[in-house]
Amino acid sequence: MLWGKVSEEELEGQDPLLLLKTLQLLWTKQELWKLKEEIRRGFAGLEDPLAGLLAMLESSSDWKGKGHSLGYYITTELQLWIKENPAVPQSGTQLKELQGRVLGILCQCPANLLDPLLSIYQLHTADRNYLLEHVSHLYLQGNYKEAATLSMKLKLQPDQDVEKMCTPLLLQDKVNVVEDYVGDYPELQSKLLQILDTWCDPSFNIRDVTRPYHGLSRYKPEKFNRRTLSKLVFRLLDRFNVDPVEASLTVVKWCARRQQAGQNVQMKESLMSLVLSSSPKSWW
Repeated sequence: MLWGKVSEEELEGQDPLLLLKTLQLLWTKQELWKLKEEIRRGFAGLEDPLAGLLAMLESSSDWKGKGHSLGYYITTELQLWIKENPAVPQSGTQLKELQGRVLGILCQCPANLLDPLLSIYQLHTADRNYLLEHVSHLYLQGNYKEAATLSMKLKLQPDQDVEKMCTPLLLQDKVNVVEDYVGDYPELQSKLLQILDTWCDPSFNIRDVTRPYHGLSRYKPEKFNRRTLSKLVFRLLDRFNVDPVEASLTVVKWCARRQQAGQNVQMKESLMSLVLSSSPKSWW
């Protein structure tokens, strides 16, 4: 194996940034086979491969773009290399220091780098309170989607406030992220529906919700009329298979007709129209 043929000089500790320059040259030439060989040989020559990868990522920005960047290629090769060299992963204080460093760059990572980095640096084993603090920091910086995505990857949702986490995402019309955030947690699904049901109340003013998010980008106020919100509630009720009565929702007429509608899509659509048309005119 290539990493078994490293010289004694290399084993004393190769400079990861010098290795990065070599890899960048091979990447530019698209000599991918040589690149793979050099990555593996290079990692075998690094005194600390995990710290070496972070040094490379921290000194370069190519990996921040979408697609398969050099940073992505290096990271995934290290992930494979670790599986073949199980003695590489670290533990204790040294690992905690590396976890702290990698958390600092995760919010800048494209989606395809998240899982490899979480695996390499064993972030699922990190102190839960420390992870929650980091996510809270992302949130306070206005990185709402990134905070939610990292929370989902680390399964932090049960220890978070669903209203706090989901409100700015809803305001930015990122309903798909919100659905994924609560997707595996029935209790959070019910809480989300209760929040949306409150927003459907005639006395609700969307400005009361948006005030703490002054300057929120991509805010779409046209999405927050009561008809649109009610339709969203109905769709989520169906997706999550939540009983409106158990969720203490005000739009309980849907529940009364649901069994009659069965799985007939046309009847469900008619039912929704019936509920909406029979709601108080002041709602609209």
